[in-house]
Amino acid sequence: MAIKKLLAHVSPDDIIKNPENPRVIFREEELDALMRSIEQVGIQVPLSVYEKGNKFVLIDGERRWRSSIKLGLKQVPVIVEPKPTPLENLLMMFNIHNVRVQWDLLALAFKIDKVRELVFQERSVELTKTELDDLTGVTTSYIARCDELLALPKKYQELIWKELEKPKGEQKYTEDLFLEIKKSVKTIENYLPEIAEKHTSKAMLDTFFTKYQSGVETNRVKFRDLSKIARGELVGISKEKILKAVKNYITKPKYTIEEAFQDSVGDAYTDRTIERKLSDVDQILKDLTDLSRDDHLRPVLKSIRKEVDRLLK
Repeated sequence: MAIKKLLAHVSPDDIIKNPENPRVIFREEELDALMRSIEQVGIQVPLSVYEKGNKFVLIDGERRWRSSIKLGLKQVPVIVEPKPTPLENLLMMFNIHNVRVQWDLLALAFKIDKVRELVFQERSVELTKTELDDLTGVTTSYIARCDELLALPKKYQELIWKELEKPKGEQKYTEDLFLEIKKSVKTIENYLPEIAEKHTSKAMLDTFFTKYQSGVETNRVKFRDLSKIARGELVGISKEKILKAVKNYITKPKYTIEEAFQDSVGDAYTDRTIERKLSDVDQILKDLTDLSRDDHLRPVLKSIRKEVDRLLK
């Protein structure tokens, strides 16, 4: 392996971006902050590159490189690394960048898939999620989320890409939105096969997204309540009641998750929450031995006794 050598300065025009960098979105506000820093103190950490013909390919430092071009810098400091293989290049992107900043999940998903492809080409081996974790440092739970995004129809992937270009606070159709919707679809398919027989996963995905897009739903987390409805038999709700609520949600454009929840499992989940809280209170009362040190609790305990007596009557 060749030894690294430090080049004092290279023109930014002689540097090209690395096509395997999973960080593909560079938001203006982030670059502006870095540019202000470079204007004040210069580039303190050299860019890492490797040679390719008469150009240098970035390994580390794309934000610094982009900023240097915007600032019109004539030269930037670089460290030249040995030229990697395609797989080594991609894995370097993970090892260098992913520990520093969390990538956008969709970009990460495509690069994870590229690692699978390159490993299969080189070794004829299909990697498990655990093996991908070992290679890239990306946890298996993140890899599972990536796979869910890769399974989305192309039109939704393209929509996410457009949203990712916006500042974080302005993004509406996020990766998390589609992950929440997909979870609710899968839960319906697992617990309510009667629904899945008539409505494909893609059809449900389209319906649920349309409800969010049109403003019928305004909070992506509400789709978790749809999963609670699908699991309603676990809290004692009849299958008939559950199926009716889910069917209404799929077929009625203005029918909300909140309405479906209240029409089916709302009372049951409320009762279960109350039961858990009362059990906690019961245990606290059992742990009290006397009130000599906690005399201030007497008014509260009397109030509790009064309400319990009222309910029991």
